[in-house]
Amino acid sequence: MEDTSDQPARWRDVFVSGNLSLIAVLFFALWLHASNSMLTATTMPTAALEIGGLHLISWTFALYLMGSIVAGASMGLVVLRFGLKRTMLMATLVYFIGSVICSLAPSMPIMLIGRTVQGLGGGSLVALVYVATDRFFPNRLLPKIIGLTSLLWLTATLSGPAIGGAFATAGIWRWSYGSFAIQALFLIVAILILVKDEGKGASDESTKIPFVRLFWLAVSIFAVSMAGAEFHIWRSPLLVIGGCVALAFFLMRDKKSIGSRMFPVEVTDLNHPIGNGLLMTFCFCLSIMSFLVYGPLILMELHGLNPLYAGYIVAAESAAWGSTALVFANAGPRLEKWLLRLGGLAITGGTLAMAFVLPSGPIWLIVVAAAVGNAGMGMMWGFIIKNVIHSAKREDKERASTSLPSVQQMGFALGAALSGLIANSIGLGDGLTEVNMKAASFWLFAAFVPLLLVGNIAGWRFVSKLKL
Repeated sequence: MEDTSDQPARWRDVFVSGNLSLIAVLFFALWLHASNSMLTATTMPTAALEIGGLHLISWTFALYLMGSIVAGASMGLVVLRFGLKRTMLMATLVYFIGSVICSLAPSMPIMLIGRTVQGLGGGSLVALVYVATDRFFPNRLLPKIIGLTSLLWLTATLSGPAIGGAFATAGIWRWSYGSFAIQALFLIVAILILVKDEGKGASDESTKIPFVRLFWLAVSIFAVSMAGAEFHIWRSPLLVIGGCVALAFFLMRDKKSIGSRMFPVEVTDLNHPIGNGLLMTFCFCLSIMSFLVYGPLILMELHGLNPLYAGYIVAAESAAWGSTALVFANAGPRLEKWLLRLGGLAITGGTLAMAFVLPSGPIWLIVVAAAVGNAGMGMMWGFIIKNVIHSAKREDKERASTSLPSVQQMGFALGAALSGLIANSIGLGDGLTEVNMKAASFWLFAAFVPLLLVGNIAGWRFVSKLKL
């Protein structure tokens, strides 16, 4: 939605009549994705003991994330073809089907199918929330809306594992997925009642779904995930290279398309705000995944913490992101460019600090370093979204909106895979000795410094190209 006022945004503008019900629907959609992702961490071990396939647990996350990325990348195009309301209904129905499959799965292969379908629905819902936010709220309110969504993610991060643990402890892990299927049905009703129908969208054949390009995108994520799952001296690097080539091929093919593009045409243009904004998002999201993936293990094995304390320290990352997003949501245009620059420096400083304090402590300094990095992401995330969407051409608004969560999740997926590659190359998979634990604690963060430098350069160029 275009701004119709030059007045500074206020919190009460967010909650004016008509906005509250729409915000509730959008946050409900985000909740289904965010809390389900965390819930799986505490239900899947119990599920695997019952249905088998303990060695495939990691794939319940990898396939969910792959489905989310592929679906999210295509949502801008799907909205153009079918309209926002119809697309949201279809996405929620897909999520419902995936949840039912998971709740009834008799074996791990069926569970993996369910998780993939869930990922397709969940990733679609996240992308559609960004599209709806841009359509229904003026650009000046976006930082505040994004601040609230960050708070929701924090809530999901803290409550998801507890909900899943409660179901697993009670011996009814299947109902954890069944409960999300029921919630999906409630979301369908809410969408039907509260989301405005904007028509069917374009019927032009140029908006047909590009399945070949989606295949190459899936291959890129799958290849890098395979590389990180188990280190091999020549196979793992080849899989990473192959994944990067597949991603480059996807972007090249997508850029040459006309009506069926999934990303804005400026996605690789480093002389444009969109190209720099997406590159900085990708680099930063990729670089902050190490602690989420390996932090609990290192804190427990190297520093002697129990799982509860280790989990709360990792949760401090999400708390820092969500709280700073809310605090800085009130920042005016004059502060935006400084927050965008300082955020990248905070991420880099926090990551460097982690490389040196995680191997030996003290614990309080580890908490501070983890919080600083994610606080940097929180202070600028809303302004990245606002300015990338604002910089897009009118016909590319939906593509710009959906490209942000897609690039964010690509960064998370590849960051997790590369973290696994680094840890396993050091020998963490062969034994948890003090020597390789300390080596992993250092290199899981130091290895990402070059990418952080690229992200900072892109961030400064992003700011320089904006009209603030």
